[in-house]
Amino acid sequence: MKKNRQRLIVSLIIGIIASLAALLSSKTMLIDRWEKQAQDMIYRTFYREIHPEDVVIIAIDQNSLNHLQEHQKLLWPWPRDVYAMMTDFLTECGAKMIAFDVIFSSPDIDRLNVSADYADARFAEAMQRSGRVVLAIQMEDSTHVTKSDITGHFRIEANFNGPESYIHDYPNLTAPIRIFQESMAIPGAVNFFTDDDGVCRRIPLIYRYENRVIPYMALSAAMIYTGDSTLIAGENEIAVNKYPIPVDKDGRAELFWYGPGGPGNTFTYVSFAQLLNAYFQTQLGLESDISLEIFKDKAVFIGATAAGLLDLKTTPFSPLEPYPGVEIYATLFSNIVRGDFIRHFNSGWWIVLSLLLLAGLCYAWQRLNIWKATLISVIVLSIPVIVAIYLFQNKFYFFPVVQSEAAIIMSVIAVLVVNYLTEGREKAQVKKVFNRYLHPAVVESLTRNPETVEMGGKEIEATVVFTDLQGFTGTSELFTPHEIVAFLNDYFAQVETIIFQNNGMLDKYTGDGIMAIFGAPIESQDHAFQSCQAVIGFQKLSKLSIEKAGKTIQLITRVGMNSGRLIVGNIGSPNRMDFTAIGDTVNLAARLEGVNKIYGTQNLISETTYEMIREKVICREIDHIRVKGRDAALRIFSIVGEIGKVDNKTQDMLSLHHDALKLYRQRDFKDATDKFEKALRLVPDDPVAQVFVRRCAQLLENPGLIDDKGIFNITIK
Repeated sequence: MKKNRQRLIVSLIIGIIASLAALLSSKTMLIDRWEKQAQDMIYRTFYREIHPEDVVIIAIDQNSLNHLQEHQKLLWPWPRDVYAMMTDFLTECGAKMIAFDVIFSSPDIDRLNVSADYADARFAEAMQRSGRVVLAIQMEDSTHVTKSDITGHFRIEANFNGPESYIHDYPNLTAPIRIFQESMAIPGAVNFFTDDDGVCRRIPLIYRYENRVIPYMALSAAMIYTGDSTLIAGENEIAVNKYPIPVDKDGRAELFWYGPGGPGNTFTYVSFAQLLNAYFQTQLGLESDISLEIFKDKAVFIGATAAGLLDLKTTPFSPLEPYPGVEIYATLFSNIVRGDFIRHFNSGWWIVLSLLLLAGLCYAWQRLNIWKATLISVIVLSIPVIVAIYLFQNKFYFFPVVQSEAAIIMSVIAVLVVNYLTEGREKAQVKKVFNRYLHPAVVESLTRNPETVEMGGKEIEATVVFTDLQGFTGTSELFTPHEIVAFLNDYFAQVETIIFQNNGMLDKYTGDGIMAIFGAPIESQDHAFQSCQAVIGFQKLSKLSIEKAGKTIQLITRVGMNSGRLIVGNIGSPNRMDFTAIGDTVNLAARLEGVNKIYGTQNLISETTYEMIREKVICREIDHIRVKGRDAALRIFSIVGEIGKVDNKTQDMLSLHHDALKLYRQRDFKDATDKFEKALRLVPDDPVAQVFVRRCAQLLENPGLIDDKGIFNITIK
C-alpha cells in the first residue's frame, strides 16, 4: 500500500509538472507553430461541407483575360467602363453588396475609342447609382502617399469601448482616385496578414489613418450587406449591427475556413467573362447563359484568381488548392453574417483533464510491464487527436493537440527517468544496427569508428543499384505462398552474397527487388566497377534461380545503376534509424531500373557510371533520353560483359548497333533501320534492336517523336 501511495503521489507530481510545462511550452514559437500546423491539418482533413449561399465570387480568371483580349481586344488592366457596366448590371440583378478587390489608385489610361476621364467618370457614376460598392484600400507603412490623396468621404461611425490595441494605425495608404472615393459607399482594407510560418489565419479588423477608421474589406462588406455602418468594439469582440465578431487582444479575428479555395469548392464562382456575356445577352434581349437569380440579395466579391495576377494566398488549405485572395474576404464575410467562428478550448479545463489523464498514465507505467504500459500510452496519445476531431467537427472548437501530446510525452519520459533512477539503473544492451544489411567487415569498421554512424551523415561519391524481378508479379500466381517465399528467400540469399562479395551494402529490400550501395559507408575508388561485377553476377543468378525453382518460368533480374555524389548516413529517429543514401543520384538509379521495361534490357547504367568503367567493361550505348521530372538529358548504356569475356558474335552485333545508332541520330531513319535489322539477323531475339526498328518506322511517319538532338523523352517513371 505504501509503495502504491508513493507511486500515486509521484504520478500526480509528474502530471502536474508535465501539464504546466506543456502549457508554458505552448507559448514558445516552436510549439505554437506546430499547434497551428496541426490545426491546419485538421482543417484540411476533417472540414465539413459548408457552402455559404450568401456569397458569389466574380473571378478575374485566365479565361476572362483571354476572352476579353480575343473578343473585346482589351488587355489587362481593363478600362474602367467595363467595371461600370458590370456594377450597373449586378445592381440591376439585385446584388446587396459589390466589393472590388482591385485598388484603382491611378486614373485609367486613354484608349483608342475611350478617354481615361470618360471611363473613370462612367465607373464613378455607376458606383454612385449603386450605393453599395466597396473599393479596396491598401494600408501602407511607407511615406509615398500624400494627405491630399484622401478625401473625407468615409461614412463610418465608430463606438469603440474596447482597448486601443484593436485599432491598427498606419501613416499612409494607397487609395482609389478621388472621383472613386467620392462615389464608393465605403472603403475596405485589403492588407494580407500571416502568422510566423507564412500562413494566413488571423486578420485585424479595424485600421486607422489620421482619425479615419477603415474596416477590413470583409467587415466593410458586412456593413453594407447588413445596412449598418456603426462599429462597436467591446471586450474580446467587435460588432457590426447584430453580428458579434470574437477577436483577440490585438483585435484580430480568426477565420473559420470552410474548405479548399477556388471554383467548384466552397463558394459560388462566376467567371468575369461569363458575367460580361450575360450582360451583352440581356442587352440584346436574349436569355443569358447563367441564371441572374444567383446575384439577388447576395454579396458579390470581384477579384483576381488568375495565377499571373499574383493574388493567390497561403492559407491552411493551400496545400490542396491555390487559394485566391478574394476568397479570404468572402470567407471572413460569411463568418460574420453566419456566426461561424472557431473557438479555442479553455486552458483551465485543459489543465484539469490533462492532470487526471497524465496521473493515470504515469501510475500505469509504474505498475504494469513495459508492453502493457506502452499499449496504454499509445491509446492515451490517440485521445487528444480524437477529442480534437470531435470538437472541431461538432462544436467549432480547437483542442490543443500538440500541447496535449507534449504533456503525454513529457510524462512518459519523466516516469521512465524516475523508474531508471529508482529501480537500479538497468543497462540496455546496444544492438548492432548494421548486421542485417552490411558485410561483416563493414560492421567491424563501423564498430572501430563509431563516428561514421552519426546522424548527420556525409556526402560521398558512390554507385547506387536498384534491382527488380521482371515478370515476378504475374508468375507468382502460379505458385503457392510457401513456394513464393522459399523462392524469394533463396534468391535474396544469393543476391546478398553477390553484393557482399563485391564490397557492396544491401540497403533495403523493395518487394521483389533490392537497393544496394557500392562505396558506402566505407569509401572505395572502384565502386563503379564493383557494382558492375555485381550486375554481371545478377545476370548469371537469374538463370540459376530459374533452374532451382523447378518450374518452367522466365525470370530476369532488371538493374538500374547510377554513380555520383550522394548523402549517406543514419536517417530516422534515435529509436529507429537506417543507414541509407539520399539524393538525385539515388533517384536516377531507381528511374533507370524502370526504363529497362521500354528497351527490354536487363540492366541500364548512366553515362556517369559508364565513364568510370569503360576501360574494364564492354557496354552497349542504348539511347539518349530525358526521364520524367528531370530537365537534363543523359546517355544510357547496358553492361554486356568484362573486356575479353564477350564472344565475337555479340561484338559484331554491337558494332552494327553502334553504326545504326549513329545513323539514327543523324535522322537517317531508313538506313538506320537496315542496320538494326542486320543486327537482328545476328541476334534475332535482341529487344533493343526490335525497339529501334519499330521507333524508326514511327519516326518516318512522325519525325517529331525525338528532338533535333535525338533525345527521346521517357514519360513513365
